[in-house]
Amino acid sequence: MNPQTVFIAVLGVTLLNGFVSPVLPLVFLMAPVWMPEFMPMTSIPVLYGTSLIVSVSTLILSGVPAGIFERLTGREETDTTSMLVWLGAAILLTLPGLF
Repeated sequence: MNPQTVFIAVLGVTLLNGFVSPVLPLVFLMAPVWMPEFMPMTSIPVLYGTSLIVSVSTLILSGVPAGIFERLTGREETDTTSMLVWLGAAILLTLPGLF
């Protein structure tokens, strides 16, 4: 298993979190703040944007423990172990939406 394969799994988990996260209603209600004025405020663009914001936020937040792990272990390059830490953090962020 190489790091690229694990990264694809991380992307899949973050996309899943973009659909099932309990944060979705909050981001949806904040649409007037993050939605550009020239876009129509219909439900479809807002739902897509909400899902995208939650997915990207999960991707970024789950990368923090992997970065800390790499720093603490003194790794020069990202390897499979670091990517598995990233995947584990993404799964932990997704679990509240699944249960």
